[in-house]
Amino acid sequence: MKIIIEDYQTGWANAFEREKEVVAVEISLMENSTIKPAPPSLAGLIWRPIARDDLAALVELAAECNLADGGLAFMNEPGNLESRYFPDAPGVSIGAFAADEHLVACATAHLARESDTERAIIVGQVHPKLRNRGIGTYLMRWSQVQAQSLLTVAKVDRGLLQVSTESAHRLYQAHGFEIVAESLVMGRDNDLPLPDCPLPPGVTLTNWQPNLADQFFQAYDAAFRERPGFPGWTTAAEWVDSWTNDHFRPEWSLLARADNVPLGLLMATFNPPHGFVMQVGVVPTQRRRGLCSALIVETMRRMRAAGAVSTQLTVHVDNPGAIKTYAKLGFATIGRRARYERIME
Repeated sequence: MKIIIEDYQTGWANAFEREKEVVAVEISLMENSTIKPAPPSLAGLIWRPIARDDLAALVELAAECNLADGGLAFMNEPGNLESRYFPDAPGVSIGAFAADEHLVACATAHLARESDTERAIIVGQVHPKLRNRGIGTYLMRWSQVQAQSLLTVAKVDRGLLQVSTESAHRLYQAHGFEIVAESLVMGRDNDLPLPDCPLPPGVTLTNWQPNLADQFFQAYDAAFRERPGFPGWTTAAEWVDSWTNDHFRPEWSLLARADNVPLGLLMATFNPPHGFVMQVGVVPTQRRRGLCSALIVETMRRMRAAGAVSTQLTVHVDNPGAIKTYAKLGFATIGRRARYERIME
């Protein structure tokens, strides 16, 4: 079986129907009083299954990990954590609680389906103060055992295992995983002075409006079509559905045009207290004219006026030109996200 570790906290797993025998595996794993493999012997820790009732404790643990590891804080909001740890799908979760009942480590393995591919998704976190004590190694072993069981009972000949987290890269590699994709999380304090980045001559900006969806999509498609992993949306409606949520801010999302021809775009969200550049791109023929910088600076100006304390974005490490552009605008790396893979025999 091929295992994929995605070091993203995206909570994308979709609920789906599963055969009764797989559901039976979930119940037996959760109700079994003997945890296998056995957890490490560390004084003061109580190991037990975790459930939605533990969500508040999970949020607290995720916040502590984010302070130590960096990354996108909004990925640790209750809704995102609930979708990753407790999706409506067969699976099992485990947690370690300290004597004061604080959750200090946890992991989960669940089945999910993406198109025709069966996946077992693993998520795990260890409190920064308890790292390097064998807990992360144990959770990795435990998760793989559970994932293997779920995939085996689901009669999957070739399953994918995905691990979502924003830390412990060395741990993945120690278990034989290889990195196949990587991106940086970059951020900029909105209290910093904004650089002077004027629009190229003849270019105007218009913020998002539903009647301009086709032009926004034209700019997006031209800007990203050649990038690795391009999802290949075929219509503007499909593309809009892929990112529409309560955090989207149309007044921060911009379309650059000249003579009514789309040249570039920026789509933004607000995850209090941070603004987030979800997508920014320029069509190939218009690059190296300062258009990307102008789009970002104008959006940061609007974010700051609305009270966002910082601007954040992600960028693939194989896009050095974009990284250089963001660094010139004052962005610094605040986290790292990745996808890892290995073959499970």
